[in-house]
Amino acid sequence: MIRSILVLGGGSAGLLAALTLKRKIPALSVEVVYSSRIGVIGVGEGTVPYVPFHLHGYLGLDEHEVFAAIQPVIKLGVRFAWGKRPHFDYTFTGRQHSWRWPDLPRNNGFYGFEDPSAMDLSSALMDENKALPRRPDGLPDLPPPGSNFAWHIENKLFVGWLETACRREGVRFTDADLAGVEPGPEGIGSIRLDDGSVREADFYIDSSGFASELLGKALAEPFEDFSGALFCDRAVAGGWDRTSEPVLPYTLSETMDSGWCWRIDHPDRIHRGYVFSSAHASDEQAIADYRKVAPKASDPRIVRFRSGHYRRSWIGNVAAVGNAAGFVEPLEATALMVICLQCRWIADGLIDSLQQPDETLRDLYNRLNGSIWSQIRDFLALHYRFNDRLDTPFWQRCRQEIPLHELEPFVAFYRGNGPSAINAGNLPQGSPFGTEGLLAILAGLAVPHAKTYPPPAAETARWKRHCEDHRSIARAGMNMPEVQKLLSMPGTWKKIRAR
Repeated sequence: MIRSILVLGGGSAGLLAALTLKRKIPALSVEVVYSSRIGVIGVGEGTVPYVPFHLHGYLGLDEHEVFAAIQPVIKLGVRFAWGKRPHFDYTFTGRQHSWRWPDLPRNNGFYGFEDPSAMDLSSALMDENKALPRRPDGLPDLPPPGSNFAWHIENKLFVGWLETACRREGVRFTDADLAGVEPGPEGIGSIRLDDGSVREADFYIDSSGFASELLGKALAEPFEDFSGALFCDRAVAGGWDRTSEPVLPYTLSETMDSGWCWRIDHPDRIHRGYVFSSAHASDEQAIADYRKVAPKASDPRIVRFRSGHYRRSWIGNVAAVGNAAGFVEPLEATALMVICLQCRWIADGLIDSLQQPDETLRDLYNRLNGSIWSQIRDFLALHYRFNDRLDTPFWQRCRQEIPLHELEPFVAFYRGNGPSAINAGNLPQGSPFGTEGLLAILAGLAVPHAKTYPPPAAETARWKRHCEDHRSIARAGMNMPEVQKLLSMPGTWKKIRAR
């Protein structure tokens, strides 16, 4: 029976694992071993709706407390300056391309293919730079966690709050560097720290980042490389303190010569990053290109990463979470989502197995991890394969060489039948992006198809009325500074959730 858990690593992955396990199984003894020498990378980070759901829906943490501590910016989706359109939006409502109005005979994708603006309320809000609709009582209309919105967060604030929450739940912390790992019959017997002490536990969580000290190094698990499908392997990261710039309620993703550039807004800071392929641009050239889109950024730094995952993520008494298990790349901000899913799979697995995991549980965890990584890889491949905005060597290679793997049937059906919602039958099992996510990228990039639909005048008029309704609500909405001010006031959250 697992009664004690040692978490190696004090970043967001390790702290989310410790918090999840201790909150769901309070009797567990949980210790986090971390190195203050490594520190926390101060970057802006995007999320998807599952992250706030994990904290509030799954763990039951107080919304007001978390919001006050991490000061997130509402993220309605991603605005892509990709393809031949000026831009297109991928939102979290699920009501863009695959959804159907009761008064229209086809789903939205057929009506909004030529002009996808204001297809849903979130896209209209993004056009107006508004974070949320305004309720009749003047409060922000904030959906429940896990629906319609995600967050932009500052990593240092997030990690700081996670540590506070862990300590409150009874998690112990040890500040030391790893000095060695001793094998045991189940995988790891103990770890040695640089202060001379030894730590033993029934179960180990490897959250040591790209170093993967336990899974990758000590257990020598093979790595499945995704570089044949995703060519970016480095990023230039930086930012600047906000002056007069508006707070964007979405992630901006812009095509660059050898990759793409993000903008992530925080209340007091703007983060910019350029994800690029080192095979197509040197570090010096990437920094020069970065400065053109981020002239205010000071001291940009190069971050190297490897796209792929370890073949197994749980071996014996070791399970890896976060970058220690795998990483794809920053596009679509899936890293924290995967961490939350991994933490939930481990916690639920331990609960249901009475803290006595067997090989079937380990096999399931490994299959779930392999599936989520490959589905993220293929979803991101859509973005690169069909982006025809630029004709540089990098983008030529993307269009010619990137495989779609399990998404080939979905794309073939789309090409033959257009943005039909019944294409859901071609989705891989358990897709985290769904028909909506895939259609948002294919139709957003204006990938041609054989079933263009010229709607009759009456249908066109009804469609335009729906879009104008979205725009009208959005114009009366609230920008992020207004939302932040109201959500910081005592009693606001109680009023919002009273409905």
